Amino acid sequence: MAVCGSTKTDDGEPCGAPVSRRGKRCRAHTWLGLLFATPAPPAVPRQTTRAPRTPMRAATRTEGVRIATEQWQAVVAARARLAIPPDTWQALTGSDASSTCTRFAQLAATDDAATRAQAPGPVAMEVTRHVARRHSDLGTDDLLPRSLRVLGVYLCAAEGRDLGDCRCLRDLIDDDGLAEAKRVLQAAMSDLAATR
Repeated sequence: MAVCGSTKTDDGEPCGAPVSRRGKRCRAHTWLGLLFATPAPPAVPRQTTRAPRTPMRAATRTEGVRIATEQWQAVVAARARLAIPPDTWQALTGSDASSTCTRFAQLAATDDAATRAQAPGPVAMEVTRHVARRHSDLGTDDLLPRSLRVLGVYLCAAEGRDLGDCRCLRDLIDDDGLAEAKRVLQAAMSDLAATR
């Protein structure tokens, strides 16, 4: 029995597929066979897994996009600058949004100031100190976690990240519920703008 014998194979060895007569090529090595061949799988598999679509993720993305507009970002930035000095603000907006957002979420989840003082991330720590000082001056210490989470959402929105991946926004919705989280975001850190 005759074989194809084409050397246009993956390993360079002659093709051993049977053909009807000597000199013919198998279907895989004719132009018609190449035309209708199934495409090869991608050479490199996906390195990172995509987060599964859940109702929580969809709600986070939808509500975040509705609220975190450019106007909202401008209001949050103006109110945050009341508590944060310009050099620290510059360092904050120049830092990696996803890691700083995660640090703010971790800081907001801690209950005591001693744990907050040992948290990682110099920019997040410095901002936390300034915002905590402002809340202390206004007598609204209990609102510090909420302000940190709103700042985390601001950073993610300003960098154009998918708000479904924003940990601060997810935590805000998990802890307070969707309606309260919307109210907190719409308030846009108004507690920092209050005067004593």
